Order: sequence, then C-alpha cells, then structure tokens
Amino acid sequence: MTIQQQQAELLQQQIKELIKVGVGGKYKDTTDYTKQIQDELELEQVMQNRGVERYKKQQTAAVIKTQESTTLYGLQYQAKYISKLSALINEDIVKTMSGNSGRHRTSFKLICQCLNKLKLNEQMLKPNADNWDSISLIVLKNVINGISKNHTLNRLSIAIGSALEQEARLCMFEDKDKPLFQKVSKILNSGQGMQKQSKYLYKKNVFTYWMNRNDLTWKRWSKKDKVHLGTELIHYCEVLNLVTCQLVNKGKNKTLYYVNPTKKMLQEIKDFNNVNEAMYPEFLPMIMPPMDWDYSPFRGGYYGRKYNQENKPEEVVKSINQSKEKK
Repeated sequence: MTIQQQQAELLQQQIKELIKVGVGGKYKDTTDYTKQIQDELELEQVMQNRGVERYKKQQTAAVIKTQESTTLYGLQYQAKYISKLSALINEDIVKTMSGNSGRHRTSFKLICQCLNKLKLNEQMLKPNADNWDSISLIVLKNVINGISKNHTLNRLSIAIGSALEQEARLCMFEDKDKPLFQKVSKILNSGQGMQKQSKYLYKKNVFTYWMNRNDLTWKRWSKKDKVHLGTELIHYCEVLNLVTCQLVNKGKNKTLYYVNPTKKMLQEIKDFNNVNEAMYPEFLPMIMPPMDWDYSPFRGGYYGRKYNQENKPEEVVKSINQSKEKK
C-alpha cells in the first residue's frame, strides 16, 4: 500500500470517527458537513506536509552553511554527549596531573588554559568533569558542523584548536580584567549593536579590540599545537562512536584522513528527524468550527489526530459523554 493510499484510508477513518461523535455536537445533520470535514482534514494534511518541507529546508540550509550544530538534531546530540565527552577529558587530565600518563601530552597543557584561574584551582584540588563542559561543547559543535561535509582530520583539528584558543583568550581576559570582561559580555549578550550575520565573528572581534586596547597580549598557539589538541579531542569522539577517521587515497603518493560520521550516528539522526519533522506543522485558518477542548485534554481545535498520540473512537465518545454529564 502506497503512502497516498494509507493517507486516503486514514482520512476516511477520521471522517467516520468525527461523524460518529458529532464533532462536538455543533451540527445536527451529518449529511450536510461530511464534505466540509473531508476538506478540513485535507487542509490539516497540507499543514503537516508544509511543516515537513520547512523542517527539511532548514536542515538543508544548515548543511550548506556548515551549521548543523544549530539544527534540532545537532542540539540534541550536544545535550546527549556533552557530559560523556567531559568525563573522558577529565579522566585523562587527572591521569596527566598525577603523573600516570604514559606519554607527554602537549594538548593537555593547552586545554588547561581554557579554564579561568578559579576553575583551574578547583580542578587541581578536586577534579570535576563539569569543568570541561565548555570545551566539550566547542568540540561537539565543530564535529557536528562537519557531519555532511566530510572534513579532513587536519582541517577539523585546526578548527577545533582555533575555537579553543579563542576560549583560552577569553579566560585570560576574564582573569586579567574581570570588571571589563563582564561589561563587554553583558553588552554583547544583550544584542546591542549586534550584526545580523556572523555573530560569532562579531563577538570575537569586539573582545579582541578590548584586549588590544588594554594591552592584554596573548601568546598565540602554533598550528602544530592546534592540530595536536584537535586530533586528541576528535579521538574522544571516536571513543563515543560518533565519528570515525578513515584514510583515503587521493592520488599517487597522497593520502588524507577524513572524519566521517559513524553508521550509528547517521541512523540516530535519521530516526530523530523521522519523529520530529511532523511535529511542527504550518498552522492555517480552519474551514470548520474548532472542536471543543473540554471533551479531552488531548484533542481539540483541529480535527486530525495529533502527531504524538492515538485517538481511539471509543475513548473520544467516552470523554464527550462524561463532559455532557458534567454539564
């Protein structure tokens, strides 16, 4: 059975249910409004289809702009894995501080700069995985942004390293001149003077301006250090089964590592979109008078079945009868 046939069958079933319950008793003659009910249900199907189209259009735009971290599934992934990633970072940081790390890690010297003095002192005294949430968020944002682009390991590592360097600069700014840092942050968070495009770049330039104006010099991280740090953090994402690094032959004597999403991650995104794309219909004016909400807390207004639950005819009739008895 095709999707069109399933929709047509569901439409006829809904019409029968609505006629059976009398659509809230608003009409007495069922033969006069059968066609109107059908038109209303068809309109609501159009609303749902437009919502799906809009959802997919927003996803496509985010992919083109390399901003998938701003999509619903991107936000869901950040919330789901931020604590897990922070725990992995914290575990290795503790090993390094205790001298149990098996090898020298330049990246951990850099990553500690991404905490202000207060948090760093707390981490030294009592390690806490939550201290690394801001670092984890930056890593996840950059990784998710590159899901559909298949960035090279080197490029993605530099992007993560550069973003973390900016975080470290802000921590230094806060430590050196906290009143000024809070003042600038408050203005930027209020949106005052904010440009519509590239808000991140605008904020970065404003902070850089005030740091330079107050002679807060920053010792820049080398490209090599950024690659080491970014690669180490991408490895954590491999441990979490989010991405995988694959060696690709690009020609004679030339191979590159590419960062690709795992099958698990792609399937989870697909399942998430299948569930959520129908949850945001484009609401239009109704053809029929809306159903009363007092018949059921789960059904009212529009006639079609809600997308997150099943309306059974006997349950609808029971709720209507109970409502009538109360009146």
